[in-house]
Amino acid sequence: MNKSTTKLLLLLGVMLVFLSGCAQNTRRVRQNTAMDADDEKMQLSSVAVVTGIDELQNTVTLKNIETGEVEAFPYTGATAVYSKNKVAMTMSQLSCGEIVDAEFKGTAHKLSALKVSKKAWKYDSVDAEKVDRTENTISLTGRTYEYDDSISVFDDNQEAMLMDVDARDQISIRGLGSKVYSVEITRGHGFIRLGGHDAFVGGSIEVDQNIFLTVQQNMLISVSEGEHTVVLRNGGEESIQNVTVVKDQEYFLDLSEYQNIAQKSGKVKFVVTPYNAALYINGSLRRANTVLSIPYGNYNVTVSAEGYEDYTGILRVQKSNNDYETIYVDLAKTNGEVVTEAPLTSEKPKATPGATLFTTQEPSQSHTITITTPEGAEVYVDGVFKGVAPVSFEKVSGTKTITLSKEGYITRSYTVEVDTLDKDVKYSFADLSVDSSADIKSSATPS
Repeated sequence: MNKSTTKLLLLLGVMLVFLSGCAQNTRRVRQNTAMDADDEKMQLSSVAVVTGIDELQNTVTLKNIETGEVEAFPYTGATAVYSKNKVAMTMSQLSCGEIVDAEFKGTAHKLSALKVSKKAWKYDSVDAEKVDRTENTISLTGRTYEYDDSISVFDDNQEAMLMDVDARDQISIRGLGSKVYSVEITRGHGFIRLGGHDAFVGGSIEVDQNIFLTVQQNMLISVSEGEHTVVLRNGGEESIQNVTVVKDQEYFLDLSEYQNIAQKSGKVKFVVTPYNAALYINGSLRRANTVLSIPYGNYNVTVSAEGYEDYTGILRVQKSNNDYETIYVDLAKTNGEVVTEAPLTSEKPKATPGATLFTTQEPSQSHTITITTPEGAEVYVDGVFKGVAPVSFEKVSGTKTITLSKEGYITRSYTVEVDTLDKDVKYSFADLSVDSSADIKSSATPS
């Protein structure tokens, strides 16, 4: 074996050692000091979460669950490591997020043993949608477990934040008693980007019979990694696609074969008052205040809201030179009063035979959500495009998935809880990471 080969093998050996175990963050490392006989006899212990193991530096990082202090401790071959069943282990066999009883010797706190806590429990394959971010609880098997801001979160053996956990993920959770101390993402999520889908705009998209959305022009949908069945419907048209989504990657679902169908459809936007009124076209609930793609023909239209008289009419969709027709429907209150507000824009209503026209606008008192960074990233909320950061849009309270996408960078999503307070909300997210695997993101790429 020549010297070059020897050096390469040594380098590979060092890399393998470094990559084993869970990730080690940079923390203050307690130095071992000489102890006299009396110190050596002193025994101390604490309960902690393992947050990192660095086999290159022979340190293990522990987070004390009582004090919240995070500290890296040196270990040696003499440091005992045991499973919950008292089976000897190596340090690398411990997982990030494991709850352990840490034992120390002397006033210098020399780490002498780590034992997986007998009192700790663990649940695997938990659907992340069970995490209630408003109440800070996770409900499982008829019991409710609590967590707080000190909870440790891990993804691929790297420390993360709770907002990195998507509702589509699967997680493992560990805790003591009724409290959760660590979460590990065991199955992550990726994204489905629609393209060439004009024929289905205004229709519906369904993923595995558990995600149901109205199709819009620009969509990026968060889904769990793995295989999925995607169904798109609009009028009499239907597309069924089987896709495989890779974690943190986008799958481009190309529907351009349906472009000819789209050319036989018209686009209509209903602006209704009150803003929360329900819009039905041929008996199917459709979304108002957004552009709908509807095949040419005649349709029965009903608009209704509690406390208002229903509107019914006939919608005739035919070829038009406009990008879309705008139809204003202003419901009358049951006492006969008609509420008409100033127009949202200077856009003039366009006559459509069979439709009654009124001028209305969305509630002017609504607040906004602003995404300030990362600048230049496309912003999607629950799969729907909102603009390019920095961008502001209407505030709607509840649990929301905010997805950030930028060409050449790894797409990221965050789950946030938007409050119900009477004020605007701003979010600033970390810069996106450069995607070194951009050429192999999906089995199909946009032209």
